[in-house]
Amino acid sequence: MPPRKKQKTASESSDSAQDTPKDFPDAALLTSGLKQYPDAISLRSREHTKAPDELISLDKWILDDLTTKITSSQPVNKADMTSLMKWKLSRGKSRPTLLALIASNPEALVLRSTTDALKTVRGAKDDLDRALLALTNACQMKGVGAATASALLTLQSPHLLPFMSDEAASFFASTLGQIKYTDAFYKKFAAAMVAEVRRLNASSESDAELWDSMKLERALFTISILKKHGQEHILGSDTNAPSVGTSGSLKRRRDS
Repeated sequence: MPPRKKQKTASESSDSAQDTPKDFPDAALLTSGLKQYPDAISLRSREHTKAPDELISLDKWILDDLTTKITSSQPVNKADMTSLMKWKLSRGKSRPTLLALIASNPEALVLRSTTDALKTVRGAKDDLDRALLALTNACQMKGVGAATASALLTLQSPHLLPFMSDEAASFFASTLGQIKYTDAFYKKFAAAMVAEVRRLNASSESDAELWDSMKLERALFTISILKKHGQEHILGSDTNAPSVGTSGSLKRRRDS
């Protein structure tokens, strides 16, 4: 009986013949998108009439305070997870029931789950498959699925684990299919993002321009939001530069 064919790990898949999605943004557009991330957050925040400035404040808190807390191995508590959930829901789809579920978790469970998850990611270093094991730890909390877990884990390992926003995941529709909020889909999404990061860095001219999964997610988010608000022109003034198409793909602008 012939031996079974060895299954590829997520890390091996990201290095192998994983195709770049159809009409994926090129490096120039992604670079412009990353620079315009604050504008995208500002535009998204205006959609929330009750608390239009909350997303901007939460985004700054995550990038500064929570990131510092996590990278210095300080415990992440229920108040932190509640704020992280508010950020996720303000930046994406509003699902108020998730806030109630997060609040229902005992403090001890939150501390144990976040500590174990972040410890797993730290120990994984550059091993994507080992890092993905942290999903099990993080998802022990009520209200936390793969997407919310990724919002936490990317702060510990921005080079490896991306936040799974709808905006970023939508760019992989041609290769990953419809977005699913499952561990299995997130693992494929993370591997696809890592593959794109490596392609971008392979053609980078300097270390200062190196990409990671967090930067790529922000760039994709920005491109999607600017298109939604009809502001994609701020990504570049070159009439031959690519712009976001009506379905989230890219197309060349016509000379006017």
